[in-house]
Amino acid sequence: MLLRYCLRASLLFSCLFIFFIGGFSQSTGYTKEDNQKIQTVIHLLGYVASDYQGAVSNKKVISTTEYAEMTEFTSTAQETAQQIFKGKKEDSIILKIQQLQNFIHEKKDHKEVAYLANGINQDIIKITGFRVAPAIWPDLVNGERMYELNCSSCHGAKGDGNGVLAKTLKPSPADFMDDSFMNRISPFNAYNTIRLGVNGTSMPGFTALSDQQVWDVAFYIESLRYKNNHLDSSMLARSFNEATQKVNLATVATSTDPELLARLKSGTQEGMNRLLSLRLHSTDESQINSLTIAKRDVNEVMAFYQAGNYIEARQMALAAYLNGIEPIEAQLRADNPDFTARLEQQMLGLRTIINGKKPAKIVEKEISTSLSMISKADKMLKNRKLTYWLAFLLSASILLREGLEAFLIIAVMLTLIRKTGKKKTLLWIHGGWALAIIAGFTGWFFSDWILRIGGKNREMMEGLVTLFAVCVLTFAGLWLHNNSNAKQWKKFVEEKINKLIQTENMIGLGAFSFMVVFREAFESILFLQAVSLETASKDQSSIGLGVLAAFAVIAVLVILFLKFSTRIPIRPLFRYSSWMITLLAVVLIGDGVHAIQEAGFFSVTPFIFNLRLGWLGIYPTVETMLSQISLLVLIIGLWYINKWRLKLA
Repeated sequence: MLLRYCLRASLLFSCLFIFFIGGFSQSTGYTKEDNQKIQTVIHLLGYVASDYQGAVSNKKVISTTEYAEMTEFTSTAQETAQQIFKGKKEDSIILKIQQLQNFIHEKKDHKEVAYLANGINQDIIKITGFRVAPAIWPDLVNGERMYELNCSSCHGAKGDGNGVLAKTLKPSPADFMDDSFMNRISPFNAYNTIRLGVNGTSMPGFTALSDQQVWDVAFYIESLRYKNNHLDSSMLARSFNEATQKVNLATVATSTDPELLARLKSGTQEGMNRLLSLRLHSTDESQINSLTIAKRDVNEVMAFYQAGNYIEARQMALAAYLNGIEPIEAQLRADNPDFTARLEQQMLGLRTIINGKKPAKIVEKEISTSLSMISKADKMLKNRKLTYWLAFLLSASILLREGLEAFLIIAVMLTLIRKTGKKKTLLWIHGGWALAIIAGFTGWFFSDWILRIGGKNREMMEGLVTLFAVCVLTFAGLWLHNNSNAKQWKKFVEEKINKLIQTENMIGLGAFSFMVVFREAFESILFLQAVSLETASKDQSSIGLGVLAAFAVIAVLVILFLKFSTRIPIRPLFRYSSWMITLLAVVLIGDGVHAIQEAGFFSVTPFIFNLRLGWLGIYPTVETMLSQISLLVLIIGLWYINKWRLKLA
């Protein structure tokens, strides 16, 4: 009865804590379905802004087909916007689209219509936080590959609209070499058209492509007119560096060529060179230094913040940490652990200030500090290629650190079960950790795919697995403490052990054993892959040697623990084990909440003191401290309740 009570209490605590803390996490307030509708509205209004001039001129309809499209698209945009915004404070969007419909009905000048349509889109983007730019600079080589596979049969290999199927299509495919047409199209317009398609035409929506692939194609389409330029690579590189001092990736993605030229010295050859460099720039993601990603994303933060797009600003700051800094934390920590902790705290502070919507000057100062620290980290790593023995020590220490966490829990479980003499149960525990190690080795061969899992999802996965382990450890610690009493142990052995050794209980033991080890294996893969990237190809064997050395040390510790732990009497063994497991549970709940905070799903409230002891799961945030204190209070409370019940009995 008490065992069931303790288990339910620990599970209830974890669920309530996730709910309580999660209530403070950020949310856009829009569902996935809403986001699809938002994209549709933006797409339709962008289409109206660019194509209205082909329907009306001098207050007269010059194309009944185009004019009918404008009427239909604004009507659809109005209906869709009502589904999203009606009854909300953002319902002014609906009124503005109604005004746009009136403009079209009155056959207003195309500049007025385009200005209003683009203005509505800017309002929608600002209000909803809808992403209008790729996470990284698109890869034109991949864009060309995707274009050839999916677009060239209609639009032609050169993009001139003369593909092999073009003559059979009505209306004809768009000509991407036509200046008058392309000057009205931004990469974001192209992205929406590729993703959603165009109703009433043969242009389908390419839903099977990833977001990054669609951006690659959209930027490639914008580059087609400039592929035959005569600028050498050094001049393009110089012009690109100059251009990116004036505009960021989000601006490049959402601007037409004339709009970009207006920002890049319009009317001058220098401005034209900068435009060419932006449209022809391509980045191979595999060659990006992760700290370059961090710098780029932090630089993007200010543009979003000044535009009032706080959600997007926070997401960029989070992406800078997860995709830029976290992948190289292992190397940084090996060089300078204090600086690494300060850098992590700085990025956390930047997100906290954005959440608080502090004045732009304060945010700008924090961004400047963050960039300075990232640059320092870059210098620390830039001229440092890991030597053979440094890579060996680093990989061994990573696996030893992660492996010891799992070893402590599994070793205690094995010792306790050996005391009961239930060998059948041992098979399930051994099977669980063995399967986790196999999964870990398998994961290494798929590590490139694992690293493509978004940083946010990696942290979320680690956090949830950790909180699951906390639930089981809390239950196990209470059970051990309760049965450290000699009478209770005797009663348990004689009356209840056979009832507990049931299939579902053994499956639970096996699952717990698997989860404890797999969590550490998963984290080890991420860190070891980072070490591999910093190790010369001729020295890669040092990583494998380091892993084997760590396994050997852990194996020796296991043998010693099992040998000497059998000499400890039941009562002190259970009592000391309960204390150890309680400590592990408190450490893990701090780590778990911290991981979910890093994923951006829990809020981050700075603690009054900058107290950080990572090996104890202590981090300088109210949420992590609160989780550990609450769990400790719960466990101590249940201990005393049990003690009181024993006295009454």
